[in-house]
Amino acid sequence: MSRPSSSLSLFPPDQGIPFLPGNSFSDPNRTNFRKSHIFDYRSGTPIQHDVPIRDDGAPASPSRPPSVVPSQVSNYRSISAENSSEFIPAFAGLDGKVLRFEAFITEQVPENLSEPSRVRKFTILYHLVDDSIQINEHRQQNSGYAQGVFMKRHRVPKQELGSQEFVTLFDFASTTVINIYNREFHLTSCNHFTQNFFEANGLNLEFESIIPEDKYMSQRALSESKMNRGAASPMTTSSYNEILDNKSEDTYRVESSIATLTTAQKRDMREKFLKYANKVLRFYAQWDDRSSMFGQKLEYIINYFLQDDKIEVLEVKQQNSGRDPFPKLVKKQRVPRVFRGVPSVGSKEEDFEDEYISDKDLIVGNTIEIFGRDMFLYDCDSFTREYYLHQYGVEQPANQVEPETHVEFPSMPLPPYNGFGSEHDSLASYFNLIPKPRKYDRTKQAALDSIIFRWKAKFDIEKMSMVNPDDHKRRFVISYFMGDGSLSIYEPPIQNSGFVGGKFLERQRVIRHKAKFGDWMTEQDLLIELPGTVWINNYPFSLLETDKFTLRYIHKGKLDNIVSIDLIHQKMRNKVQGMSREIMNVFRLIDEEQSGAVSLDDLVNVIRKFNFELDEDEIIALMGRWDQQKNGFIFYEDFVRTIFE
Repeated sequence: MSRPSSSLSLFPPDQGIPFLPGNSFSDPNRTNFRKSHIFDYRSGTPIQHDVPIRDDGAPASPSRPPSVVPSQVSNYRSISAENSSEFIPAFAGLDGKVLRFEAFITEQVPENLSEPSRVRKFTILYHLVDDSIQINEHRQQNSGYAQGVFMKRHRVPKQELGSQEFVTLFDFASTTVINIYNREFHLTSCNHFTQNFFEANGLNLEFESIIPEDKYMSQRALSESKMNRGAASPMTTSSYNEILDNKSEDTYRVESSIATLTTAQKRDMREKFLKYANKVLRFYAQWDDRSSMFGQKLEYIINYFLQDDKIEVLEVKQQNSGRDPFPKLVKKQRVPRVFRGVPSVGSKEEDFEDEYISDKDLIVGNTIEIFGRDMFLYDCDSFTREYYLHQYGVEQPANQVEPETHVEFPSMPLPPYNGFGSEHDSLASYFNLIPKPRKYDRTKQAALDSIIFRWKAKFDIEKMSMVNPDDHKRRFVISYFMGDGSLSIYEPPIQNSGFVGGKFLERQRVIRHKAKFGDWMTEQDLLIELPGTVWINNYPFSLLETDKFTLRYIHKGKLDNIVSIDLIHQKMRNKVQGMSREIMNVFRLIDEEQSGAVSLDDLVNVIRKFNFELDEDEIIALMGRWDQQKNGFIFYEDFVRTIFE
């Protein structure tokens, strides 16, 4: 007994054969084997087909829409054929239809000295089907550009800030300039289809009628035409003078005087060699190239050799200019007035005699062209002035250099102290990623390390903003170290004062009051007339007195300004009051010869015997006062009578 088929028993015939393992059979009723889909790619752009549905629910095969002409276009995004109710999508009606524009751009050429800008011509293709744009550059021989496809086909976003829209054909209407990726394309013309398309849609087109001249390509065409003819047409002196403009009255007067002179048709080199051997005209020139990218204003020396009419240009080396020291910009050679490229093969120098720079062209105040560089002649030497005065009767103008405008560049202020370490540490972390220790002048530190100035000080209560009631009792010792310019403050402790005492300020360099970082206090800020006030870290200190070492430094060793002889006498008188007889007897015992005079050493012994408590400076001042004859002896009777009686 045969087993019935599962497909016949489980599924009705109108549902077809189930797609199960072992039951994969082809449908004999199927006639269309095409793969039905509504998603496709056209010209690299994903599109969706609008496929109609048959009565039985199956998708019908799409039919190709009829071709559309611009006169049938009512809206470039929704196109319908005339007298037809069938819907035609935009991708079908606009497929293969392209708007064509001719345009140009002007680009700066900073690396070329002979041409400031260059004109490049393009063809802009606008595809209506997806608003994509492709730009092709016209090919020009030996232009230096790759040319061909300048921009591949894609939708171009608008350059407005924050805008997410794309460039459409409405951006080409009623304008002569369209911006594509920050390049301004100037529209010059379009084809007939583009013109009809814009007129049919009520859009206006505008074009620029004048295309700027490309000087580079014009010069190349002129040079090639001259090479084809075999010789270049010479430029006369009058035509060259028409090129120069913007001259001063002195320059115009000099040129007028030289223009009246007659020149020989052919140079006599032997006569010039015998007459002008080793004689050179020297001019000082400037080349201002600051209008171009990374350009500078440079100084040059132009030497004109009279014996062969050749020119060399030397660059003036400036200290710390950052430029490589090239000694010669132009080696010794004849220089044309206007450089038009290398002469053709077989041409002679005599054929271009009128085109080379001569001594008549070199006038102070003129601007000459040396291989594309505009050199402004602002001065010359004395020999050059005498040459023009005797040879042509022309006096060269004075120095024409203009004063440079002072440009103040903004400087970045130093950051404030961040609170970590000293102020040197904070500043070191600003200048270097890995902070470096401060450098010391070892020679100065070794020579001045033993010099320390000290002052006794207190707070200036009247100038303090916040005063403690007990601040008037506090005393300080300020020390200044000449070795490294540092300063320290020590506060002697006072019992039951409420202040700990000790180090008030660690040894460090101190900034002047209300000054910027780096303006440090020096010994001149502290070596002032006493009593005086000094601000240290926003604290006003009143300097009361100083030690003898500091006084010697201030007064440069003059004891008259350090000690007073009258005060020394008074100090000795108060110490041994009523003991003049005993002092006299001591001097007489020392004076064994009874001469009435003792040596300075004996005087020192007497001072120590009676304990007058005089320091070294006071003893030296006392000896200088009584040793009038400078022989090392004093008369002790007058000494005792004056001081103690």
